[in-house]
Amino acid sequence: MYQSLLEQACGSAAVMLSQVLAAARLSIREDVQRMRGMLERDHLELSIKLLDLHAPRLSERFPAVLSGVFRRSVGPEAKLGVLSGQALRLEQLELMDEAQVQERVELARVLQHVLARAEGALTELNTYVCALAGLHHVSPERNPLRPDSYVAALQQIMTELMLPTLVRTVWLQHLSAPLGDALSAAYLEWSAQLQGQRVQGVGFSVIRTPEVASATAGGLQRRGERAIWTPQYRQTVLTLDRLRHLMAGDLDAQSDHPKEAFVRQFAREFEAASNHQASQTGSLPDTDFAATVPAALDALQEMQQIETVVQRMQQRPAVPAGRADANTQAMLVRAELTQKATAMSQVLSLEVVSLMVDNLVKDSRLLPPVRTIIERLEPALLRLVMIDPRFFIDRQHPARRLLQEIAQRGLAFGALDDADFNAFLLSLQRHVSPLAVLHIDGAQPFEAALDRLLQDWDDPAARATMASQIDSAVAVLGYAEQRNMLAGKMASRLLSIPEIRKVPVAVLDFLSGPWTQVMAEAELKDHSGSDDPGQYKALVNELLWSAQPELTRKDVARLTRLVSRLLSKLRDGLGLIAYPSIKTSAFFDVLMKLHQQAFRPAVKETPPAHEGLAASLLTNDDLWLVPAEAKASGFMAFPDEVRPPATAAPQQADRPLLPDLMAPSLQVGSWVELPDKAGWQRLQLSWISPHNSMYLFTSARGKTQSMTQRMLERLLSQDKLRVVADQTSIIDGALDAVVHTAMLNSIDANP
Repeated sequence: MYQSLLEQACGSAAVMLSQVLAAARLSIREDVQRMRGMLERDHLELSIKLLDLHAPRLSERFPAVLSGVFRRSVGPEAKLGVLSGQALRLEQLELMDEAQVQERVELARVLQHVLARAEGALTELNTYVCALAGLHHVSPERNPLRPDSYVAALQQIMTELMLPTLVRTVWLQHLSAPLGDALSAAYLEWSAQLQGQRVQGVGFSVIRTPEVASATAGGLQRRGERAIWTPQYRQTVLTLDRLRHLMAGDLDAQSDHPKEAFVRQFAREFEAASNHQASQTGSLPDTDFAATVPAALDALQEMQQIETVVQRMQQRPAVPAGRADANTQAMLVRAELTQKATAMSQVLSLEVVSLMVDNLVKDSRLLPPVRTIIERLEPALLRLVMIDPRFFIDRQHPARRLLQEIAQRGLAFGALDDADFNAFLLSLQRHVSPLAVLHIDGAQPFEAALDRLLQDWDDPAARATMASQIDSAVAVLGYAEQRNMLAGKMASRLLSIPEIRKVPVAVLDFLSGPWTQVMAEAELKDHSGSDDPGQYKALVNELLWSAQPELTRKDVARLTRLVSRLLSKLRDGLGLIAYPSIKTSAFFDVLMKLHQQAFRPAVKETPPAHEGLAASLLTNDDLWLVPAEAKASGFMAFPDEVRPPATAAPQQADRPLLPDLMAPSLQVGSWVELPDKAGWQRLQLSWISPHNSMYLFTSARGKTQSMTQRMLERLLSQDKLRVVADQTSIIDGALDAVVHTAMLNSIDANP
């Protein structure tokens, strides 16, 4: 039903888009009638002509492109949609030019308008789609039918057609309303359809996420709101384009004061052009108003914004005496520095640093004392960015590295009673807190504090021990994966033989499980080049023959001679992988019962069921580890539970559009939490095996914990493993949140 719904959406996409394009054309035509300027009218007329030209191609390509977007947008990594502000990261913004920034803002604005029209119907559809996808609660980002999938598909086709950016912008502006209405109608129709098919929608649940947890937890005082950044002024100061220029270091274009910049720009773009044309023609100059005056007005507007901001800062009420907490100190410094700001880059730098620190202080993944240290560091950072814009440009800037080390190492501690946390906090108080009262005239104080911190934290003996433990675990897990991969290939070849189905299920499970591990282990350890080291492969034929009573009854003497050598060789092979004696004995009991049937007359009877064999005979882990390997890596094994036999038909239906709901997207460096006796322990993902089948986690003290991908997926589904942070640094994440704010401001500004 899930796949059918997505196919139905793709099938109706062409007709839907055709109707939306027709409505957009009418909307553009109405704008043409309202426009007075000839240039604007000509531009809209061109947009209509191109729309008429490309509309058939757009409608024809839309279903296929939309299907591709559906496939890409259902994974766990698709948090808030491919076009949302949150999806835009700082490192992406730094690589974009002005036109790309404007188009990204327009796309986000269109998506916002579409969502506003379709939100009510989408909310109901989410409950049904999430139910079909196997989720237990509504997760809107896991619904591929969400509006941003349609907007993304439209944007992709427009890019393929190589249309001018301005034309794409006009189209998108006029497509938003009819697309929102069309999607709203489709969502209502699909919800009614699923309800008629008796699909039970799942409910909503509130999930606490560290990023939005209250900053007041653990005794932290609430950071005061800055009156200067009202909605009206934040929209004109922190925008996506300005933020991009700040990160590139060219926001002010080397101007010392906005008034001076305006005078120079006016002289360069207006007076110089006039003088040049006068000397050439001797007539009144053509000032090229569209090219020069708007640019000059931009400079004038920026100058006025800075002066307005400074005036508002001067009008702020005085800070009450006696409040000497970190937040108050930062407010005083911010007010002082804003009054001294002479360039837009300085004003914007102060805002970006304050927002970044806000995000860090509100991040409950860090313990409250660590967040307090970061808050105390804000005045020093504010003073720094006034004179050193490299903080935003250079990722290796000492102040940025200092913040990075504090935050990333702070993730290792999930509780105040952690044995090593007090020492960590003491080092921060000793070397970082003094920066709040130092005179900051460059990056040197931050570099000195960073050096002293790293010296405090550097314990060569502990580092060597931890590295040795990780290397040892990686070695055994890597070897185990190699053996399991080889055993899997052997099992596949074995199960592909048609006659193999004649043997009892218990024997087949043994051969395709433990015994393939034995053969793989023997092959990996052999250096002689033998095709069958240890003669364990040759034993397969003898075991298969001895496990079929209808054959052994015909040659009881051969069975009698074979049993002793067969059991001895089986014990020898299972000992090679240290297979548990209890499980070995369980299989031998099954095998002996089969052998005993050779001495009895043939009787037609129902074959014994497979009940109980999986728990006693096999391991429930998808990968087998030798006990010594499991101990060396802290391997988490599945409990013994009955599982389907190896002969069961694999459930691999062709469902190309169905998402892999539980596939983890963790990368090396991610932090997670696992339950232990004392609560939850923090672990960092240290290694992923080459074939992504094994994961190794390490605690701050060097304790290792490993698991298979299937175990990881089960723990995630049961909420017994929590992802604290992905591989992205906390500082980058805090700055990404600033990008998100800038995106929202840009959407709201001049819609």
